[in-house]
Amino acid sequence: MPEQRNIVILGGSVSGLQSAHYILKHLLPSLNAKHEAQYHVFLINPSPDYYFRIAAPRTAVSTSRLPAEKIFFDIEEAFKKYPSNNFTFLQGAATGLDTTARTITYKRSEYLGDEQLSYHALIVATGSRTFEPAFSQPTDKLTTLNAIKSLNTKLSTAKDVVVVGGGPTGVEVAAEIGELLNGKPGWFSTPEKKANITLITAANHLLHTLSPSRGKEAEIKLKRLGVDVLYNTRVADTTATKDGRTVVTLGKGEKLEVDVYVAAHGVLPNSSFIPSPLLDANGYVKTNPQTLRVDEAGARVYAIGDVASYSRNTILDVYDSFPVAMVNLKRDLFSYNPANPNKKPSGKDRHFTPNKKEMMIVPVGSAGGVGALFGWRAPNWLVWLAKSRDFMVGIGPGPVISGDKVKKEVAWTKEEAVA
Repeated sequence: MPEQRNIVILGGSVSGLQSAHYILKHLLPSLNAKHEAQYHVFLINPSPDYYFRIAAPRTAVSTSRLPAEKIFFDIEEAFKKYPSNNFTFLQGAATGLDTTARTITYKRSEYLGDEQLSYHALIVATGSRTFEPAFSQPTDKLTTLNAIKSLNTKLSTAKDVVVVGGGPTGVEVAAEIGELLNGKPGWFSTPEKKANITLITAANHLLHTLSPSRGKEAEIKLKRLGVDVLYNTRVADTTATKDGRTVVTLGKGEKLEVDVYVAAHGVLPNSSFIPSPLLDANGYVKTNPQTLRVDEAGARVYAIGDVASYSRNTILDVYDSFPVAMVNLKRDLFSYNPANPNKKPSGKDRHFTPNKKEMMIVPVGSAGGVGALFGWRAPNWLVWLAKSRDFMVGIGPGPVISGDKVKKEVAWTKEEAVA
């Protein structure tokens, strides 16, 4: 029997799904033909479903605005086209990593013990989680659906709402709540304000990765939806009352009592299973910012997407870094020599360079929004066309889950190629 070399991918995120499809389509056939060993791809994820979290701000506010079933996708169904001797999906959560033994520990159920899987190559793509559980899926589908249902129910009758976070999620969520509770503005009219909605940010303008003028444009659109913005303000504490409301204590001591408090500020990396020496001070996997290898974890270990230290937690970084990771992974796999397993491949690695131009599209309700593409202001109609009308459900998740996003192999250059 030939040796089996496992390529293990952790996480059913955009990065994880694209990596699995890409390796199965473009690398595995050549690897199995080139080497005597048999290569096998394992994808490990806590849920059997891919959650299209880009659309979460609309669904989490109201499933009548965007049904939940439109943003969940069956992972196993998408990978049925690959032979079982090439691919295995394991529904489970990673619980440990041993870089010396080169094994991943995972747990498929709370009723089962830990299991181990050896890896020849490893891709950590476990992503990040939000403070509000309805905006991400760190565990299983049912948990996320329950969080969506809970937030939907609370918001449906709310009269006083606080949303914390001046980034894209905060702006999008506040706008969705405003349109749900106060109504949609007309061309020359603004609906009567029926609910008090406050968006709180610690920054001095919204959407800090865009120019202040884009942030001001977002504020104007939010005001038409009945959303007030409070700048340069931090939340010090929140306390639940006996009647189900929340007391929000601000940094200067002021208190607000509201029906619903929505935490839409930042994310946390899903990295609790990673040994602490491999994590930076904020809990992200220490990743070589050029090659995307996790150098301290040994040969053929990569981190892609939100969980990695190079990432700015944007989908743009995922798409821009993906070709780099796949070319370097191919170089590592194709040059592997069992007699010297840790030897680096000859030739030139591909390097990742982050795109620092203004690149973001932010819906502010269903009629449009703000943003920039390649540093140029995105007009309202373009924001509506690209994202605001359906949060990209019609064009975003399909190619990712099916593998069509990675139909073509990334060509390596003459300097990057290995024999």
